[in-house]
Amino acid sequence: MLTRSTVAGSRRHGLVGLLVLAALATAHPAFHAGGVLDRDALAAGEVWRLWTGHLAHFSVSHLLVDAVVFALLAGALRHAGEQTFGRVLFLGAAALSTSLLCCDASLAHYGGLSGINALLAGRLARRWFQAGGQERMLGFVLLTVTAGKFTLDSVGLGVTGVEFGSVAVVPSHLSHWLGLFWGLVLPRTK
Repeated sequence: MLTRSTVAGSRRHGLVGLLVLAALATAHPAFHAGGVLDRDALAAGEVWRLWTGHLAHFSVSHLLVDAVVFALLAGALRHAGEQTFGRVLFLGAAALSTSLLCCDASLAHYGGLSGINALLAGRLARRWFQAGGQERMLGFVLLTVTAGKFTLDSVGLGVTGVEFGSVAVVPSHLSHWLGLFWGLVLPRTK
């Protein structure tokens, strides 16, 4: 019989497991090369990249910033009553990767959790907004702050705490906007 503590422990282990996979996909060259969302590799049938692309990062600072934000948003969603976190990540990651590649024909490679973080922020804002009362105001504030940050980033006025290790790697502002979109529109799953 599953108890609440068993389920909570399982969720924590899943979250830790994802972050360990992200560390491997960032630090180990073979895992990184096989994990990044790569348009040509995906077209050749490597469909796992729809999900693993969100785990592969382009520097340790990129991973650390994304992991901290991810853990905070995951915790807030859990506290807000999210019961289907794994399904949200599975469906959301695939939707985000697919829409990103469809909307940006010049994008050859993508990696990082920031798009997923935007998705989680959108989901949390929607959940709070639907709850009503004071939580509705929290949802509105989260959505406003998130959209404001993304707007500043998109026009070049945002501040980033991430070093990518290469001038060839640039943030995908579109992934943030698409992630927010998917977080707001993905239906609740049971």
